[in-house]
Amino acid sequence: MSKKNRLSFILIIAVLLIAGGIIIYSGSAGNNEGTHQSSDIEAHPDILTAREVEEDRNQAIAFIESVHPFFVDGSDVSAYESAKEKYIKATKNKMSWIDFQIATAEYFCFFRDGHTCIWWEEEDYLDISHSYQDGRMYTQEGKGTKRYITAIDDVNSEEIFAVIDKEIPAENEMAREINYNNYFNAKSILELAGADMSKDHYTVKLDDGSSFKCAYISEEDKKEFESSDNYEELNNSWSMDGDIFVVHFAKCVYDDNLKDIAEELKKAVEEGCTKVIIDVRDNPGGNSMACEELIKAMGMTVPVYGDITRYSPEAKQQRDSYVRDSGTSRSDGSEECIQNPDVSLAVLCNRYTFSSATMLCVFVRDGKLGALVGEPSSNMPNCYGDVIYTTLENSQIQANVSHRRFFRPDSDNNERMLVPDIETTSAEAYDAAVEFLGAKEK
Repeated sequence: MSKKNRLSFILIIAVLLIAGGIIIYSGSAGNNEGTHQSSDIEAHPDILTAREVEEDRNQAIAFIESVHPFFVDGSDVSAYESAKEKYIKATKNKMSWIDFQIATAEYFCFFRDGHTCIWWEEEDYLDISHSYQDGRMYTQEGKGTKRYITAIDDVNSEEIFAVIDKEIPAENEMAREINYNNYFNAKSILELAGADMSKDHYTVKLDDGSSFKCAYISEEDKKEFESSDNYEELNNSWSMDGDIFVVHFAKCVYDDNLKDIAEELKKAVEEGCTKVIIDVRDNPGGNSMACEELIKAMGMTVPVYGDITRYSPEAKQQRDSYVRDSGTSRSDGSEECIQNPDVSLAVLCNRYTFSSATMLCVFVRDGKLGALVGEPSSNMPNCYGDVIYTTLENSQIQANVSHRRFFRPDSDNNERMLVPDIETTSAEAYDAAVEFLGAKEK
């Protein structure tokens, strides 16, 4: 199996971790780690009775309507009511577990909120090495990299993309690109698009009229990919690259290690260090207090996000600090902050920078604290977040729903993607940042 395909599968795992709520978006108005959903759940049944379907559907609807800020933030709910009615009609009878997952995923996808989704369980993927760019799914198989996939068997690529859009939430175009890369070769997605996935081999058709055969990823390779998930082993660290203080910010965890890094950064700045790189490429988020601690260490303060917090019995149960189980609280944002003209800051970001890591990028942009280098995030600067969890009783489908809405400090800016000041590939971002900091010195 090619290295490209191996990376693709690993990224699928990473996206499921993010979507599943293992990393929680915590805004500046309240940094709560929350209660993680137990992984010790029963296996889902192959078939759900009509009664079980109805119970789980009603549980999903009640949970979303009780928790999500969409219903209290002034949004027009008419389109939602249509989506809910469609979900109800699709879940009236006995059905397979996979069909119920499909219907439920589409319902959750209505919000286009990367934190509100079900854990999409996918067992099989075709062994295709591919990369989505500029509206096309390019293949790395065979000679060259200029050819793109037009169809798998008799299902064209556009039909596959349409199914992914319907089932997997995307906040912006970068998120859609990630979804296409992660799910283009997924069995259940291809079945939804109309492919017969009961065969051993499939034909991948290319734009030049050529084709090649592929099969499912082997069980041996699947085990290798699953064992490669080392999120818990990722640690934040720091180093010096010449006169540049570099923070390797792998996840937004506000712990003693992060505090030690911030103390070293503070000491370096006080002793005359003027160049800092904070690397949040592939950082899926966590507690935004960690971001604020790093900014504070450089003699700066962050601008303030506005937010709406929706209280509910479910949120109260999972947030120890909550005393209310209904109503909302609102806070205003502000662009006011303290900059440090003696420090040149570059923040490295990419499409997998998410949640509180994206918040760090917004702090830097809206507070004019430094420059962003790399790729846009798949997370909108104004977004929902801070997830609450549930498991549907009969199907055992795990899901998370945002209970807060965040508004960036620059309240007039409604862009869906935070485009870096220096836009380049993720791989080239570090060198571009070093060049940027060197040029500022001259």
